[in-house]
Amino acid sequence: MLNIFTIPAFMVCALSLARAEGLEVTLDIVFIPFWFLDGLVLLGSCIQDISAVRVAIGEADALIGGDLVVSAGAKTLGLTRTGQTGAVVNSHQIITGDFTRDTEFQIPFDRLEMQLQARLKDRVALFDASELARVVMGDSIFSNMMVLGAAWQNGLLPLSLDALEGAITLNGAAVEKNLRAFAIGRWAALHPEEAAKRIESTVVAKPLSLQEKIDFRAEHLKNHTGRGLAKRYRRMVEGIEDETLRLAVAKGYHKLLAYKDEYEVARLLLDTEKKAREEFDGDFRMTYHLAAPVVAGKEENGRPGKREFGPRMRLGFHLLKRLKMLRGTPLDPFGRSEERRMERALIRQYEADMKEVLAEVTPETRDIAVAIAELPLKIRGFGPVKAENEAKAAKEREALLASFRAGGGMSKAAE
Repeated sequence: MLNIFTIPAFMVCALSLARAEGLEVTLDIVFIPFWFLDGLVLLGSCIQDISAVRVAIGEADALIGGDLVVSAGAKTLGLTRTGQTGAVVNSHQIITGDFTRDTEFQIPFDRLEMQLQARLKDRVALFDASELARVVMGDSIFSNMMVLGAAWQNGLLPLSLDALEGAITLNGAAVEKNLRAFAIGRWAALHPEEAAKRIESTVVAKPLSLQEKIDFRAEHLKNHTGRGLAKRYRRMVEGIEDETLRLAVAKGYHKLLAYKDEYEVARLLLDTEKKAREEFDGDFRMTYHLAAPVVAGKEENGRPGKREFGPRMRLGFHLLKRLKMLRGTPLDPFGRSEERRMERALIRQYEADMKEVLAEVTPETRDIAVAIAELPLKIRGFGPVKAENEAKAAKEREALLASFRAGGGMSKAAE
């Protein structure tokens, strides 16, 4: 499969093929791949045509954006000029790294689209290439190639179709799929309304029943730790008669039991690597950015720092996956950290709270009982972020329990 980081190089390859056809090209392009911060491509028929190594402010001829957030940012827009720059941008809404530091963080996607349209007027085309790639081809990884196809169809790439398709073929990775993705991008540019209809759900999914939701979470806990944890979960949940309260406990208790520790991270990363290997051809290599215990250190803001680890880390992941039975036991080498102690304490606290609440709940206190049961859903994030959210939830828990014990409703809890 064509790697998202290789598209600028792929375009240079296409330019070489275009030169072989006798085509002269001079063009400044800003390319923003999905999950990549900044890619700049300067195409010229010869080295003399390129007078700088980067696109100058206001000099971009084309903006090909795989990421709406970066494409609509001030740095990128500063490279464009109204009336000169044309753009094709993937409008897919993604979660950025800011969410890991602030779980209430939201990106103003509508405003980002307006910024692009205000700057580039009618020379910008937006479509959800990621979702279109997922629906039509089964994998959003082809979104960049679709955006490239749409850009060519809109006249933003003065390279011949033969040169671009030839570059895809020379790349040698998932050739047929990438050629198809490029063609679908062209079609989406010509028929935007039809493309939009393709990603609209034509089948209304049947909502999961309460029991199906419980079964799904129990199966996840079996993969997380084992059958014992899944049985422990079911014992708590399946004796609750009130369906609203039962669902609240099913969500809240699962959130606490399925905490993402070192063993779970290893399992998830190995699963991700397996899926990636099934999709990528050729020499596959994956690196991992981890805030590993002991060796990670701290960043300037006091948060755990991340380091890059190579493929050899897979050996450690396989070992950790096999050692998950140590989770929460005296032999757990990670169990003594402050975060792990907090997570285990929250489980014990929740079980004690539910024992009291489920035994004493009345029609008058039912809404408060539901709020208490769902409280763990607010304890999101990892490390310092999780600790901050836990402190806020602890205060809310005290108020809710006080109101519950007084027999009051949600209005009293709010007070």
